[in-house]
Amino acid sequence: MITIGYSIITVMCLVALYYSVKLWLERKDAMSLLILAALSMLWLDNFAIAVGAYVGEGALLTAMSYTRYFMHWQVLPVLMIVAGILLRKSGFAFVQKKVVMGLFCVVAIVFMAMDVPYIFQVDFYPACYGETFRLVTNVPAGQICDPANPPPEGISVAPIPAISINVTLMLVGFALWIRHGFKWLALCCLFMFVAAGLSQMPGFYYGQILGNFGEPIFNAGLIAAAYRFGGRDERDLGEA
Repeated sequence: MITIGYSIITVMCLVALYYSVKLWLERKDAMSLLILAALSMLWLDNFAIAVGAYVGEGALLTAMSYTRYFMHWQVLPVLMIVAGILLRKSGFAFVQKKVVMGLFCVVAIVFMAMDVPYIFQVDFYPACYGETFRLVTNVPAGQICDPANPPPEGISVAPIPAISINVTLMLVGFALWIRHGFKWLALCCLFMFVAAGLSQMPGFYYGQILGNFGEPIFNAGLIAAAYRFGGRDERDLGEA
């Protein structure tokens, strides 16, 4: 059952990737390229869990696991820049200043730099959730595959960049909702925020997969906002 759920989420992420590729091919601008980069391997986050029990512990699953962690640590922060571009494209005057847009870029770089040390010292340990098998840097309580032989305590990386990016884009979404009546970015980010919170709730069995389900919902809101505001002249937005 859990495996089927992750398989469905993987397909949803691939659909989002398709539309991000389509968006970039149509626009070929900075925002569409950054969105494509961020979404390019997010499907692997769920695919590696869906097939982990079939692939088994080994070089292939390790490579998939390293790739998905690397994407979260070093590529996902570019969405902070996307948040600034969305505000700029939608006609918010304060973001037209280069120094403000530069701050969004600096924050993205800081988030990347924060996680650089983990790239070179990461170790993976097996975790079992339902019938799934995956490799993680720190095994959550209740997901130890062999209780008689528990893994050592690994690296638990605080998801400060991921939370900050989601909250920032949610605030951008509410700003777009108030000014332009576009609600989907705000609602999708809010869904992701709640789902991620529930995934950390002790004793909630379906919390983890619900947290992952928030990813394609978040992706959908981001792509919808890019289609709505990307490539538009700010002077036209008030008429749309």
